[in-house]
Amino acid sequence: MLDALKRFWNNRPLVAVMLIALLPRVLAAVFSKGYAMSDDHFGPIENPFIVIHFPEAWINRGGVYGHSFVYPALHYFLFNGLAAVGIQDPQIVMDVVRFLHALYSLLIVYFGFKIAEVLSDTAVARKVGLILALFWALPFLGVRNLIEVVCIPPLMAGCYYGLISGKSFKNAFLAGLWFGLAFVFRYQTLALTGTLGLVLLVQKKFRETTFLGLGFLATAFVVQGSMDTYAWGFPFASVVEYIRYNLSHSEDYTTGPWYNYTLLVLGALVPPMSFLLVYGFFKNWKKTMLLVLPVLVFFVLHSSFPNKQERFILPVVPLILVLGVVGWETYVRESEFWSRHRKGLQSIWIWFWSVDAILLVLFSTYYCKKTRVESEYYLYGKPVTAILQDGGKNGVTLPPLFYGGKYPVLMADISAEQQLAYTKSQFAVSPVRPNYILFYGSDNFDQRVQRIEHALGLKMILEGRFDPSFLDYVFYRLNPTHNKNETIFVFKALYQ
Repeated sequence: MLDALKRFWNNRPLVAVMLIALLPRVLAAVFSKGYAMSDDHFGPIENPFIVIHFPEAWINRGGVYGHSFVYPALHYFLFNGLAAVGIQDPQIVMDVVRFLHALYSLLIVYFGFKIAEVLSDTAVARKVGLILALFWALPFLGVRNLIEVVCIPPLMAGCYYGLISGKSFKNAFLAGLWFGLAFVFRYQTLALTGTLGLVLLVQKKFRETTFLGLGFLATAFVVQGSMDTYAWGFPFASVVEYIRYNLSHSEDYTTGPWYNYTLLVLGALVPPMSFLLVYGFFKNWKKTMLLVLPVLVFFVLHSSFPNKQERFILPVVPLILVLGVVGWETYVRESEFWSRHRKGLQSIWIWFWSVDAILLVLFSTYYCKKTRVESEYYLYGKPVTAILQDGGKNGVTLPPLFYGGKYPVLMADISAEQQLAYTKSQFAVSPVRPNYILFYGSDNFDQRVQRIEHALGLKMILEGRFDPSFLDYVFYRLNPTHNKNETIFVFKALYQ
């Protein structure tokens, strides 16, 4: 049996790597429920859900929205298709979504292997594939709905076909098609695509550059251009609005020093191995310039821009891994120092894989925002009229109504006395009465319950308590201001 596996590993390395990569991604699809941050739920999941249940939201969409509708539209058609065959339960729907994304994310491993094979050989490609298959963050991110991750497979495909564009103009055109798709998902990938095209131009590969540009324009115009024309009346309206908005609001969000992403990458790639991989990334820059320079430009531009959210740098992390491993392995083969210190290098790899294995298990089974998801899912199928939320000391969060299966639902925040008084006055003249109240956190719990009962003249019965998952609790304790992963109590309101 062991000999058969070794032969399979040696004779069919790409297939073996893909099968290995599938295991943690299926694990994540099954167990890593919920959403990691607002951007991988409320845009791609909540928005199409709202349009399906409340078409007026699309009809009255207002001015140009500075994000592509393409990815949410895919979910719109998927949700309608699942409903047509009787699948409407929100958790089952998201099981399907995560599984489809898990399969899609395998393209990162596939094209990473192929890129390494072009730049080095099969032995190095095998190691690259194994790292991409089991790198702790990729299965977890692969089943999320983050547009910064969704754009990675076409970006990797574009890089691969760009590398072999000299063999055939068809490859250059395919590279452009894939890069165009990456652009449709994430506009910032244009920095990488444009730089790669400029490198080809400087290398006087004019035909390759031309065919790459034609492929890019074909995808961009057919997909993004047609979508924006349908939604806003003219091509690339959302692209123009996205650029305008970000130039005007560059400091309205998370900001940080220029080295913010450098520290993030060095930490995520598990030091001290991360330092060796970064060295490998730059080591053979002349040979790998077609990819190194575009990744570097993408990285520098994002490091220079004030708005520095961690997810923004994700599109190039797999490429950094690929180029880092290729460069490092090439260097080790030629290094007299490492030929004399193979045990030391082996120890570094053992440390890397040990830390990675622990993080891989933790994140591949991480139920994100469990309390918010489960408290809303508890209301699925129930006759909800209106929901009140008391956020306690940390305030309320935007509820994922998708998991409640109903829209529109009247919501009100009653955390502060002024908000409670306003809500009471509004319901006094409305036939609608809130029949569910959600309490965030257990601080001053009894007093808060009595306050609501007295102010609104009702009796509340506790129907459900939803506690954070392990990592949600850890992140909350580390930073309760930005990670409001508190216990949520669901009460049913009974009017006297």
